Amino acid sequence: MASILSRGEKVCKILVPVAPDRFAVQPQSAADGDGTVPVIFSGGREPFLEEIRLDNYRGRIGQLHTQVDWGWGSVSDAMRRAVSHYQESGATDPAFVVTQVGDEPFDKTEVRSLLQNTASLGIFWLFVGFGRGKLAFYKNLNASASATFTNVAFYDASKNPGSVPGERFYTGLVDAFARWMRS
Repeated sequence: MASILSRGEKVCKILVPVAPDRFAVQPQSAADGDGTVPVIFSGGREPFLEEIRLDNYRGRIGQLHTQVDWGWGSVSDAMRRAVSHYQESGATDPAFVVTQVGDEPFDKTEVRSLLQNTASLGIFWLFVGFGRGKLAFYKNLNASASATFTNVAFYDASKNPGSVPGERFYTGLVDAFARWMRS
């Protein structure tokens, strides 16, 4: 788990300064314009949001990790929290929501509904799978001919995300969003 938490800190570090170049969009779309990345933690209780900044990211993910009641969290609750934050912020630029998943959601119908309903809001969801859990739901969201999710992708970070070379890991995180932005 330590390597996953370390990767989380690296993701915050990388997305803030690099995102504008990678996505070819204005800085505020990558980090709220002030170098801030909102991070939502979800576990057995209601999801909570914390802001990670360039001046506080070191060790912050690990610190916040201890406040999460780990267990079966509701993916749809965390997604609704992300949508609420986006709408309350008044942002007009697209949102890039990276969701770390380790197993199938128990609320699949709600997740599908949220994906469908947020497509027109300008929210792109990237589900990043890791660990040994079942991830077929996320992998197959766009596998059928009838799939209508234009605002979602899945990236398999492997059973051991710490073993994925940094360049490949970060490219996997941003490529689908970049393609979506261009479409």
